[in-house]
Amino acid sequence: MKFSLDWLKEFIPVRYSVRELAERLTMSGLEVEHLEGEGDGAVFTLGITPNRGDCLSVLGLAREVSAFQGRRFVFKPKTPPKGEKPIKDFLSIKVADAKGSPRYMARLLTGIKIAPSPEWMQKKLKAVGVRPINNVVDCTNYVMWELGQPLHAFDYRFLRGKQIVVRTEPKPFKFKTLDGIERACLPTDLFICDGEGSVALAGVMGGANSEVREDTETILLESAYFDPKRIHATSKRLQLKSESSRRFERGVDPNHVANALHRVTELIVETAGGVPSKDWIDIYPKKAIPAKMALPFSEVERILGLALKPVLIRNILNALGFDSKATKGGLLITVPTFRPDVARTIDLVEEVARLHHYDNIPTTLPKIKMNLPILPEKRSAKKTTIDCWIGLGYTECCHLSFTSPKKIVPFTRSRVPAGCMEGIPHEEPDTSRDPLWITLNNPLSEEHLCMRPTLIPSLLDSLAFNWNRQRKDIKLFELGKVFYQEKAVSEKMKLGIVACGNEWPLQWGLPPKPVDLFSLKGGLNRLAELLHLKSFDFVKEQFDFLIPTASCKIKLEGKPIGWLGLMDPSILKIWEIDTAVYALEIEWEVLANASKEVSIRYNPVSKYPFIERDIALVVDNSLTCQKVEEAVANLQNRLIKKVQLFDVFRGKTVPQGKKSLAFNILYASPDRTLTSEEVNEVHQSLITHLEKTIGATLRQ
Repeated sequence: MKFSLDWLKEFIPVRYSVRELAERLTMSGLEVEHLEGEGDGAVFTLGITPNRGDCLSVLGLAREVSAFQGRRFVFKPKTPPKGEKPIKDFLSIKVADAKGSPRYMARLLTGIKIAPSPEWMQKKLKAVGVRPINNVVDCTNYVMWELGQPLHAFDYRFLRGKQIVVRTEPKPFKFKTLDGIERACLPTDLFICDGEGSVALAGVMGGANSEVREDTETILLESAYFDPKRIHATSKRLQLKSESSRRFERGVDPNHVANALHRVTELIVETAGGVPSKDWIDIYPKKAIPAKMALPFSEVERILGLALKPVLIRNILNALGFDSKATKGGLLITVPTFRPDVARTIDLVEEVARLHHYDNIPTTLPKIKMNLPILPEKRSAKKTTIDCWIGLGYTECCHLSFTSPKKIVPFTRSRVPAGCMEGIPHEEPDTSRDPLWITLNNPLSEEHLCMRPTLIPSLLDSLAFNWNRQRKDIKLFELGKVFYQEKAVSEKMKLGIVACGNEWPLQWGLPPKPVDLFSLKGGLNRLAELLHLKSFDFVKEQFDFLIPTASCKIKLEGKPIGWLGLMDPSILKIWEIDTAVYALEIEWEVLANASKEVSIRYNPVSKYPFIERDIALVVDNSLTCQKVEEAVANLQNRLIKKVQLFDVFRGKTVPQGKKSLAFNILYASPDRTLTSEEVNEVHQSLITHLEKTIGATLRQ
């Protein structure tokens, strides 16, 4: 927002120098980003925050600066120019969408002459960066900058049916705006229409079919209040920003609409001649009433840490345009309709702090009670998960929730848009069974066309970024949401991991160890310990995107929750990665829910010694180590305390289709020292049990 000092001085006397005014504005939250010139010709460029739409005008800034100087600014509207014929003789107006346009005003001017605007007006508009066009358009821009109310002028000749209707269109269509571009509009967009169709995109930009031209003689002036959310949604979707939309989407003052209409009528009569209609149309069925809220003095002191005198608080708010009434222990504040940003007590406290000067508020340390916070169960599980993987040397990632279809096709059978599967291994989608992934109507780019149904593509993006910058040992994880659609849009929290290179950096005395399947599996088992879960089951299964001999399904308590494996090189070509990459993905919420159901029980460390026995079993190649450990547990002998695999062997001394698994077994008793005879007896019963249940034989 630009404004010139001489324009501001037309509203109020300013006792600050240019530099002092710039500093005062900045310290009050209206940051001066740039300052040009000196004296009355100085031009200020302000960075107005989205909540201060009232400061997008010279009038709004006059209120602020006047308040700095301890005075309340009172706007005195001018008397509306007199006219001749009633406006009903020219046209009728109807507001069909009252929510979209709570107030709509219009007035007609006949006999105008289009010409350049006066030199004084052009000078002021140029100073704030507005290009002069002609006297009518310049007057609407001048009043918008002066009073903060956007206005629009229609050429009366082109209003078909001699009527105006504020409404939405029944179906999508293309509308050509004043900049000559056809824009795809939706039924949610608000339009100003004549008897046959749209003539302006309400609150954003007028239409090319009704613009003021060199031979225009009769115009219809519009001054209105439009719903800020509707204007913001339309402007953002169409990527069409204008000075009008900038003000409407922040909220103009609905009770100031008439002042702007009368002011622009006065200026046009002065600069372009013409005769206004005798009256004007004002459709305002539900008048905006100023809000009232309580402001306890104790709340001001609590938040600011400073006891201000009640009279000072009242004077500050009065200077800003707030009316107040004394109550017991505070004030009852009436918030003017030009300040829609003030909606809570804290907003009033902020206004007091701004005007009192932040520098005058002393620095104080807050009082903190010494009690330990109790995290909610899921937050605690989340922190445990993140700490676990960071402790294992992984780096946490936080990606956007969008990705490219080509990057997710290999990981899902879901419905795939045409043209996305070329050169990518995939299975045909089974749309009767598989959830659909979600495409965006207004994506940031082609690389962000859809919501991610899996975390792996985003993690591979980061891995590729680091790999291409000569980072070879990469371990990344993300705990984030994925999105998909079944009957409705759903989201799940998942944990994704990718890793390549070595387990740890090269160092003296320690040989390098490449990341492998067991690196990720070990991390999962560590997470299970920290979340107090039963161990995971790893079941061999093939996935389209993993190497068949190095992939498995992950189960928890018999239910599948994810996968783990070595990425197929053909998939990694999408990211131009030419190294072995291991990955896993699990449904994290299942872990969090299972974790809270487990109660922790601590047992004292036994003071009695344990006895070790080693055992080498020959089993089928298809039998997993986990199955052997489960079989040992099923014996339910209380003397068996720990089973640890320490060797896997395949070779000439082992029959074909078989493997040798060597385990170290610890035997101990909590209440006595075991004898060798007792341990031998239990050990032999274990061997017999394993022979019967899993077909194991002792390796000779």
